[in-house]
Amino acid sequence: MLRDDKIAAYLAAYKVDAPLHRQLPVSLKNGKSVPGVQVICSTCGSSISGDRLRGRVLPSLAHVVTIDANGFCELCDRLTHVDFRVRANGDETLIEWLGGNGRWQAREYRQSTLSEKIVKHLRRLLP
Repeated sequence: MLRDDKIAAYLAAYKVDAPLHRQLPVSLKNGKSVPGVQVICSTCGSSISGDRLRGRVLPSLAHVVTIDANGFCELCDRLTHVDFRVRANGDETLIEWLGGNGRWQAREYRQSTLSEKIVKHLRRLLP
């Protein structure tokens, strides 16, 4: 459980930080980019993006970008904090975050292809 001082710090940061979409896209050393970020509410599972997702995009190393953000979910009136980094690793791009076990976790950051985006859009239109 988070301490009250941590929650207060996340809320204060949310109030002063710029929306992430104004700081993106960011280009990586391997020529790939991070076009946007979407956070899932830790309480209800809703998607948080746009002006409701605020934070900082910081270049940590020549091949690493760190993103520290807070998203406000209007559905459940909750703040979700995320802290992760995006690493250019040769031809691939990795997303890394600190897991609940205290160890760094990683997975490949893969952008949807155009055909995947079209299928996803069509599924939304169909009943």
